[in-house]
Amino acid sequence: MSVSSIAVDFRKRASFASDDEVALFRKLADAIVNGSTAVFVDETHGATKCNVRFDLTDGTQTRCEIADLLIIARSDRPPFLRATFWQAKKVKVSNWVAHGTQDRHIDFPAQFNQWDLLSRRPTIQGVRPFDPPADLLESFQSASIGSFGVFYERNAQIEVAHSVAEFLSCSNPKASAPTLLANAYLEPYRMHDEVVVRSELEPFLAALFDHQIGAALLDSTLQHQWLVNYAKAKAASGGQSQQLPADFFDGFNVNQVPDSMPDRDGLSLLFVDTRLS
Repeated sequence: MSVSSIAVDFRKRASFASDDEVALFRKLADAIVNGSTAVFVDETHGATKCNVRFDLTDGTQTRCEIADLLIIARSDRPPFLRATFWQAKKVKVSNWVAHGTQDRHIDFPAQFNQWDLLSRRPTIQGVRPFDPPADLLESFQSASIGSFGVFYERNAQIEVAHSVAEFLSCSNPKASAPTLLANAYLEPYRMHDEVVVRSELEPFLAALFDHQIGAALLDSTLQHQWLVNYAKAKAASGGQSQQLPADFFDGFNVNQVPDSMPDRDGLSLLFVDTRLS
């Protein structure tokens, strides 16, 4: 199925008026699974949140979920695996859209600590059952490990703006829920062969299937090995109804993992095989 067909399928499934951000990202993931070689492990049904503790820039300790979704994409070219912790948001009315400009910038409310976590990528302490390495986020060379996906409407059509968290601007560091801005002027730019911003659904999907979303996972990095082992165990916990291609993790030295995970930690995973797109 083409990118445009996946977008059509998602928009048929979704209702912007009644769906919250979690329902929207679940329906987007379902459309991707329906239209490609992908597996979605959904842990949004009453599971605990995958919380972490960390210090804000003012030294205050805070706690929040690491993200709504972990996206892992597979390619047939190096880097074979990419990952991003993707925080979903929904904005009912974007001021930039409502003003009628053609700039495609998107403003939206978000938690300050969530943005600080994914943009600055500090040392973290997991809250069980989620127990990642303390330096998991900072072990990545690329800021693309942390990102936001913003669902909004333009011309009565649901869109998705994707932005690497580090490239979002924050209007007020004192507010617990400040307005963030995704700058569409950054769309032409790349870093490490990764896109920085995509302001609409189809371009985001095209970048995802072109292996341009997320930071490279390196098999020589212990923290990345942990994340791949974690993801592999999560994939196994999804049951037989959805199975990854047997060679999805080929080329990455992963350890043996259990057939299932005893604890649900609340982090959903979307595995996308871009080799067949």
